[in-house]
Amino acid sequence: MLALALLLTGSITIAIFYIVRVNRGLFRDITELKKSEQREQSRNHVLQLLAHGAPLPTILEAIVRGVEQEYPAMFCSILLLDNEGRHLLTGAAPSLPDFYNDAINGLEIGIGAGSCGTAAFTGQRVIVEDTQTHPYWEPYKNLSSKAKLGACWSEPIRSATGKVLGTFAIYHREAQLPTEAEIRLIEQTSNLAEIAIGRCRADQALKEGEKLLSDILENVTAYIYMKDTQSRYLFANRLLREQFDAPMEEIVGYDDHKFFDAETADNMRKDDLRVLQDGETIQIEETNPNILTGVTNVFLSVKLPLRREDGSIYALCGISTDITERKEIEEHMRHMAQYDGLTHLPNRALFNDRLQQALVAAQRNQERLALMFLDLDKFKPVNDTYGHGVGDLLLKEVAQRMQDCLRESDTAARIGGDEFVVLLPAIETEQDAGIVGGKILHALNQPFELAGHRLNISSSIGVAVYPEHGSSEKQLVKSADIAMYHAKKNGRNNVKIYQHGMQEIS
Repeated sequence: MLALALLLTGSITIAIFYIVRVNRGLFRDITELKKSEQREQSRNHVLQLLAHGAPLPTILEAIVRGVEQEYPAMFCSILLLDNEGRHLLTGAAPSLPDFYNDAINGLEIGIGAGSCGTAAFTGQRVIVEDTQTHPYWEPYKNLSSKAKLGACWSEPIRSATGKVLGTFAIYHREAQLPTEAEIRLIEQTSNLAEIAIGRCRADQALKEGEKLLSDILENVTAYIYMKDTQSRYLFANRLLREQFDAPMEEIVGYDDHKFFDAETADNMRKDDLRVLQDGETIQIEETNPNILTGVTNVFLSVKLPLRREDGSIYALCGISTDITERKEIEEHMRHMAQYDGLTHLPNRALFNDRLQQALVAAQRNQERLALMFLDLDKFKPVNDTYGHGVGDLLLKEVAQRMQDCLRESDTAARIGGDEFVVLLPAIETEQDAGIVGGKILHALNQPFELAGHRLNISSSIGVAVYPEHGSSEKQLVKSADIAMYHAKKNGRNNVKIYQHGMQEIS
């Protein structure tokens, strides 16, 4: 009976031992499954934070807390390398004492600068089993003792290009070495931290780039805009919004008919379609009267197509520079180069150009034209008696009276001193030229009231007619000049039409 009892007892013991072994294995399997699920949940939480654009400190703390929740005996930290690549800054270390984090924040990296400073400097994993005995921790023995930290395993966080971004570290209360599973944990967590840091820095760089671009667009001295394929505004920078005197929401979605007259808007749309439909890049001058502000400006505009990756055009970008002032300066310079500064009549160069064009037209149309040379009589005594200021006033008034005697198609010019010339294109007869010469003569014979003085002068006028008195510019000028000097010789204050046989007077 005793033997049977012992046998039965032994069987029960073996059975119990077997059941315990099975349960232990099952318990380990369930524990590992729960850890795996917890790790997956933690990773998904981090990815959700990334997707929603959470701040980097929030994401890093979620990574650290995820590891610590899975392994309650661990204390973790993520340190970030500063922009100079010389110091480590606290990224997340929620379970480490504040005094410890304060001491580590700003740590200069290098061999022997603890686990993290060495890992960041060398780019290699650093496993310190005992912080009280390892030489890397010699300067920090008291700090680690006060924080009750016995071991520190640090993994460099590296970008895809191998650049060190920071470190991920695991601390233990007691001295110990990591298992293979814990090494994999360190590597996986470091990789997750790299994703978070890289993504956040990329987002930050993108935001900074967008802000820089926005600052440029908003402050550049050019009108910059985008239009869709229907020529409706998608964007207008600050300068253009001020030009339109409208906020962005009152510009986007509208075309140019809201801001310009119909003709101007239609012309702008034609140019836009060359870009949007034909893919041209164009540079044009635009004179645009704004119906909102009533101001007309001249712009030098560049319009270019914006394309998708497949080459299709989705928008137009326009850059317009206001060249109104430049055009005014150019016009002023052109005027100065072609007009007399005192009387504002055409100068010799412009007059010669108009005479050449008139001769070409007269030859083509078989018409007559007349050229007059005019010299003022008694002008020198005015200068000598009353000064050049009064003389200048007299010349300006002479120019005005001459123009009052001419048609719009005629040209009067000052070629120097008190010498003037007149071009009468398309006349019928020589007598027509004589009549105009007589009108000028009469106008200049009238008294001039200038600067409190009553002045009287006269003029001598010589007339030559094409083609009778010269078929070329040179012959015509010479004939008019000879006729004028004959007018002077015959007592001044008269008009002489050139006649064949008139001799030059020296």
